[in-house]
Amino acid sequence: MKYVVGIDLGTTHTALAYAPIPANEDEKAASPVMLGIPQLVAQGTLDTRELLPSFFYVAHESDGPQVLPWDDARKYAVGEHARARGVDAPARVIASWLCHPSVDRRAAILPAGAPEDVERISPVEASWRYLEHLVEAWDHVVAKGDPELQLTKQSVVLTVPASFDAAARELTTEAAYAAGLEDLTLLEEPQAAFYAWLSDRGDAWRKEVQVGDVVLVVDIGGGTSDFSVIAAVDKGGELVLERVAVGDHILLGGDNMDLLLAHVVEQKMVREAEEAGKTLELDRWQK
Repeated sequence: MKYVVGIDLGTTHTALAYAPIPANEDEKAASPVMLGIPQLVAQGTLDTRELLPSFFYVAHESDGPQVLPWDDARKYAVGEHARARGVDAPARVIASWLCHPSVDRRAAILPAGAPEDVERISPVEASWRYLEHLVEAWDHVVAKGDPELQLTKQSVVLTVPASFDAAARELTTEAAYAAGLEDLTLLEEPQAAFYAWLSDRGDAWRKEVQVGDVVLVVDIGGGTSDFSVIAAVDKGGELVLERVAVGDHILLGGDNMDLLLAHVVEQKMVREAEEAGKTLELDRWQK
């Protein structure tokens, strides 16, 4: 069996969904399923989550190995545990930097501000490690030792922000190839969201979108926002959807809104109990 696999390599979270490829035209396409991703959620604690936080933690020698079902000697962690370690060891944690055009994204510059004893990697390698984790998780959960079911043998669609320039797209492809994903198609995130809406609507969308209509797709992610304009045009008597405009890359997303709300709540708490000096501790901010 062959699968088509969709990967959202996000600035805040990474996710994977998949569906079997129909054997023939008469076979009905199955609905995609989210992959439960095994990952460390705390030191020595493994759990399965649908989202893999896009964070990389360079483990201290006192932590010992970051044990996974497929690797008992790993010196780093990605996912929930890596994100949580950003509270008390921020100089050893990397978030996504692939979208920053002002830095050399192939240079070993991360974690930023790390002490000399911390081995640095590039933004491209960080993205590679997130994808590598997905490959290993898929092979553990789905392939289960069958070489033909390995993720590197499947057809993969990887989403990228619409505002990614040619260099960022190339770097994303480079990271995917490093993880062994060679049957690869890049798809802009707002277009992917629009395709999902079309799929949900079935043939009814053709009554809701007419030739000459223009659709604005707003994709607010965890750390970025994307805006795309898609036009419905007539090509040879057939309704065709074309992306005609895209907004500049905006490094502002849902996490920023959550943080703003948290600040508002903190100010209210302090005003109501100023005499007690109440505030939110750093570990509570992380939660």
